[in-house]
Amino acid sequence: MKKLVSTLAPSILALALAISFSANAMAGQATDVVKANQQKLFTVIAKPKSKAQQDELRKMFDEYLAYDVFAQRSLGDEWGKLDAAQKEKFQDLLTQIIRNNYKRNLKKLLDFDISYQAEESKSDGTLVNSIAKHKTDDREPPFELDFLMKSVDGKMKIIDIIPEDASMTKTYKAQFLRILRKDGFDKLIQKMEDKLAKMDA
Repeated sequence: MKKLVSTLAPSILALALAISFSANAMAGQATDVVKANQQKLFTVIAKPKSKAQQDELRKMFDEYLAYDVFAQRSLGDEWGKLDAAQKEKFQDLLTQIIRNNYKRNLKKLLDFDISYQAEESKSDGTLVNSIAKHKTDDREPPFELDFLMKSVDGKMKIIDIIPEDASMTKTYKAQFLRILRKDGFDKLIQKMEDKLAKMDA
């Protein structure tokens, strides 16, 4: 089970690194959405923790991340083999995992700057390329951080996060399908529920 979500934290951590912003080489709609939403998220996360603050964060996550697309990309062709109830259950659990890890990392990563390099049109969306760099520690090497964006229900949202060319949904797909094909859907759900229970403990 450790590998089931082992890359989730680094991926969400990478997403959370978009904290302060420098000028873009080739700005566009997708870049503007990433910048604006990250700025709002860090304004909210800086507030004292409260139910209102947590509710505000959750609302922002839900508007910014296309959980349904994350779920589909994370299961590939197996997604179409699930019935409606199975799809709903899987997506609900994946959504909770993403939210929990995102919140956990937001406060930890206030010391990074990100510079947006360019936007690139892809077959499945728009790739926003950026470089994250520590503000004060030169020993921390900069790293590449990409966001795959797509218009979903009329809004530009994140459908994948790609730190150092390591797609989060492709990593999930390899992990989830291994469990699904070996042990079945119910076992996959059980492992995801166990992970969430540990996160909430």
